[in-house]
Amino acid sequence: MKKNIHIVMLGDSITAGADWNKLLSKEHILNLGIGGDTTFGILNRIDSVVELSPRIVFFMAGINDLCSSIPIKNVFENYKRILETLKSKNTNVVVQSTLFTEMTTVNKKVKEFNLLVKNYCEREKLSYMDLNLIMSEGEVLKESYSTDGLHLNFIAYHVWANEIKNNPSFW
Repeated sequence: MKKNIHIVMLGDSITAGADWNKLLSKEHILNLGIGGDTTFGILNRIDSVVELSPRIVFFMAGINDLCSSIPIKNVFENYKRILETLKSKNTNVVVQSTLFTEMTTVNKKVKEFNLLVKNYCEREKLSYMDLNLIMSEGEVLKESYSTDGLHLNFIAYHVWANEIKNNPSFW
C-alpha cells in the first residue's frame, strides 16, 4: 500500500467511480472503492486501511449487500464492525449515507439501513453526511445524477465533492 495517505475514500463502485484527488483539489487521497464490494469484503480488507494511518476516511457502502438480499441486520453488523475497527485506531471517519437508486424496492431497504447507520453514528459521535438530501428526489436517486439508476455521473460526483469540501468540520 501507499504511504503518506491523508484521506481514504472507502467503499464500492460508487466511491470507485471518481478521481477524488481532482474532485477535492487535494493530494494524498487514496480511492479504495472497489466495484461490486460488499460490507463483508470491506470488513475483510479494513486492516489494510488502518495500516495507512489516514487522517480521515470517507466511508460509504451497503448498496451491493442490499441489492443482493443480504439481511439488513447482517449488513449493519458488518458496517458497525468496520466503524468500530476504524474508531479503535483513532481514525477520523465520515460516514456517508448509502445512496438511493432508481429501484423503489431496494430504496425501502436503503432507507431502513440508513436510519440504523445514522442512529449509530449519533450514539457513537461519528460524523454522518446524508448525501440523499442533495442526490435524491424523495426516496429516489435523481435521474440527472445517474448513468444507470445506480451509479453516478460526472455531475453527481461534483455535487458530492462540493458537499465534502464545503464542510469545514471534516478538515
